[in-house]
Amino acid sequence: MSLLSDDALVVVLHHLSTRELLVSTAFVCKRWHRICKEYLVYELVPSAFNIGDRPWGNMSEKDLYELAVSYSSSLERVSFHGLKRLDPSRSIIPLFPLLPKLKDLAIVSCPLESGDLEAIAMQLPTHLISLDLHSDHLSRVRCQDGVVPPPEDNVVSAIQQRCSQLQKLNLDSCSSISMQGLEKLLQANQFLTSLDLHSHALGWPQVAQIFKTCKSLQHFSLVSPLLVESYNSSEEDREDGSYRRRYLRRSEEQTAAVRFQLPRNLTSLRLYSSPHRSIYLEMAAPAMEFLRQNGMQLTHLHAQRVYNTTWQAIQTWCPNLKMLDLSHCKHESITLQGVESLVLCGLIQMLKKLEHIALPAATDVILKRLGDFCPNLKELRFEGFGQNTSPNYFLGVTDTGVVALAEGCPELRVLSLAGCRRITIRSIRTIAFHCRQLKVLILSHCRGIKDDSVPLMLPRLSTSLVFLDLVGCKITLLSLQTILQYAGVTTLRVVVVKLPVNKIEALNNQPGHPRLQFKASTSSTRWDGFYNAVQYE
Repeated sequence: MSLLSDDALVVVLHHLSTRELLVSTAFVCKRWHRICKEYLVYELVPSAFNIGDRPWGNMSEKDLYELAVSYSSSLERVSFHGLKRLDPSRSIIPLFPLLPKLKDLAIVSCPLESGDLEAIAMQLPTHLISLDLHSDHLSRVRCQDGVVPPPEDNVVSAIQQRCSQLQKLNLDSCSSISMQGLEKLLQANQFLTSLDLHSHALGWPQVAQIFKTCKSLQHFSLVSPLLVESYNSSEEDREDGSYRRRYLRRSEEQTAAVRFQLPRNLTSLRLYSSPHRSIYLEMAAPAMEFLRQNGMQLTHLHAQRVYNTTWQAIQTWCPNLKMLDLSHCKHESITLQGVESLVLCGLIQMLKKLEHIALPAATDVILKRLGDFCPNLKELRFEGFGQNTSPNYFLGVTDTGVVALAEGCPELRVLSLAGCRRITIRSIRTIAFHCRQLKVLILSHCRGIKDDSVPLMLPRLSTSLVFLDLVGCKITLLSLQTILQYAGVTTLRVVVVKLPVNKIEALNNQPGHPRLQFKASTSSTRWDGFYNAVQYE
């Protein structure tokens, strides 16, 4: 390697991720470190495999700021994610003049006041292509408690004045943005391909106006109570026929009053009345109009916490979906028995292009249907918001269903079997044999997984598996020692187990595995749905 020119080394090292470069090159030589600093570090984002409320692991805000300054000459993407003590005037705003190539900026789940956001917006780099100011579910709780004030129209106005080349804009936080404030921003950025909004002031007429202005949209997300009927109703009311007739009549009146023309390139849609609650697509006439006319073009659909009538609408109008999120909050009670099972099986049978799916629950019948009809499946989860603190147990899933799934879906990259207490070593053996590209395997609360499963798993998945969750499994230190034995020849980076902190530290301090980290947790790995989640290809 010492005979290669700088340009040749750039080509070779370009294939390494940013995190690998930050960790590895400093231990090789000063020349490699110089090349990486000058040319190769394009993004500074948290690891996709960190768990809990610390997306940056042990890295502090100061460490992150120093890294950004150190690699400022080449950084194109920076994410300030989950930083609890972020001071915009000292850390974010002074960075902007130092980042001449910055195109993608994310300030996610940081406890900023509206005035802070406005100050940041007024100093944004004018060449930004992507701006993400969304909040995850943790920050939304704080918003609802009134700790984080919502951004006002002056934030939108500042963005509009500074940024006229935006292609992606995410303002999905507790927001009081009005259409009047948003309209100027959209006029200045008519070529947006991705737009995420959360506002109590936007309804169907505003959606129609957004679609008319932004004809290049490929992804659109809106969370607004105005997308559904204004008065409160219980779940029982929604099952009542007279309620449905009233709802549909009012929705049809809305549709008649507003002309909708879906952007021709729109493939991803998320219409929610509140975080984690989709509107009932079949009971909103404007949404049904979308599906009837343009459902064929949709490939990504977010529909958390809806039931079999909506599933039937999706089955009828959206056969080309590659991603479908039907996951539920932990408080929802669903067993997938009877009609629900039949409808979901029928839906799965129609979605032969499916690559990512999240279900409200699972049974052997559902898993077998996925194995039979979805050979391209890359990600399967049946969990949802808040699942980690009080997991559901899916007693309808046994080795029979998992074996059928693994045999029929060899392209799986992410598989969560959290809560499947009845699966055993037979499932692990089949997964290891058939799913050779698996990167993430979540087995939390699988009581049937014991020490004999780990030696079967690692040899066959040593070149692909990166993240392994064993919280609640019946494993001992023997399994962890086995994992350590493979640390030098495996891609495994994170193992989550239920152990005291002192034992975790002892494992991490053992020599010979600098890239493997054991992490302590008492619950399943948090997962909030496909929205804003990392996709593992």
